[in-house]
Parts: sequence; structure tokens; C-alpha cells
Amino acid sequence: MKNLTLNKFNELTQNAMVLADDEHGKKVLELSDHSIIKLFRVKRFISQATIYSPARRFAKNAKKLHQLGVPTISMINLYRIKGIKRTAVHYQQLEGIMVREFLKNNSANDNFLEKLGVFIADLHAKGIFFRSAHFGNIIYTPDKQFGLIDISDMSISSFSLGLFKRLRNLKHILRISEDIAYIQHSQALEDGYFKNYKINNAFFNRLFKKNFLKICQNIKSNK
Repeated sequence: MKNLTLNKFNELTQNAMVLADDEHGKKVLELSDHSIIKLFRVKRFISQATIYSPARRFAKNAKKLHQLGVPTISMINLYRIKGIKRTAVHYQQLEGIMVREFLKNNSANDNFLEKLGVFIADLHAKGIFFRSAHFGNIIYTPDKQFGLIDISDMSISSFSLGLFKRLRNLKHILRISEDIAYIQHSQALEDGYFKNYKINNAFFNRLFKKNFLKICQNIKSNK
């Protein structure tokens, strides 16, 4: 992690566009070269928060996703900025369009939703549990692949996710009403997931399918 003085940080972010902020200040900045700086608060720099900071976790997740063949952001640097009590990740954006935006402009696209279901099942097969997953941080790239952004809140296991973790993650992914509207009248996402579901246990397969379909039906009926 590179130490960055406040002056150097201000030079780096001069004329940057603020993409997100909160009551504590700026959170996400787009620089003039279209790279991104995402800031994380740190209360004390001599603490576990610095050693195991969200910034480090973000960079570690990016590296692991690339190793697993999942398109994601490309890291440029990690910063420690004591002058504003922040750590930061500096990265190149993943080119493409948000799944949410694609579905907004291409409604009732069963082929697309089936491919998305296959992708989500592939993440789970690779041990990826993306807690913050939704249609706004899954990207559809120009080469017609799916990728991930905003990857801090993620754990990556050496083993395929089990039944209950898969179901819990699917609830996370399908929790936003705007996203649910796009799958309201389609079975394609579920069909795609089951096409790529990789647990070779008949009992768990039946149990998972029953519960996943129940989750989808409940979500759609409560929309």
C-alpha cells in the first residue's frame, strides 16, 4: 500500500468527477483518464483496519477474480492517505453496461437472462459469495461476457458453495424491486442457473431446486 500525502492526493484527483459521496465526504471519484478512486474510512491507522482494510480486500478480490477467469476491474494502485484518514483503491473500470441498464433497454430478453443465470451458477461453482450482488454491479461486457464491479463485500472459497450459501446469495441478488421487475414474467434466469448447477448430489439438487423456485415465486408475487 502506497503512502500518499494530501497534496499528492489533491493533485491526483484534480478535476475529478464525484460519482458517490455520503455524510463523511467523497467516496468514489472518476479521474480525467476515466480511472476510478474509491475511498474507505479508517479511524486509526495503527490498527487491524489498516492491515485488513476494505481497500486491501478489494484488491485481493480483484486479483482472485482474474485468476478464476471472472471479468472485473483492473487494479492500478492501493493508497494510504493519512491526511484525510482514508485508504483507497485506484483502478481501471470494467468496460460494459450494467445488467440493470441492459434489461431496461431490452425487456423480456430470455436468452440474456438465461446466460445471466449460467453466470451466477458459475460464480457459485467457483466458490464466490458476493454479498452485495445485484443487477447494478454485474456488468455485461462488449465481448458478451458478464463481470463484477464494487467487489469489496465478497468472500471466495476454494470450494464450490453449498446449498444454503447459494440460496442466501440468490436472495441477495434478487432483493431489489427494480431488478425483480425485469425477471417478473420469465423463467429464463432460473433455467440458466439450473443448466450450470454443479452439485452432484440428487437429494441436494432436488432440495435446492425446490427452494430456489420458491424464492423466485415469492419475490415475484411480492413485487
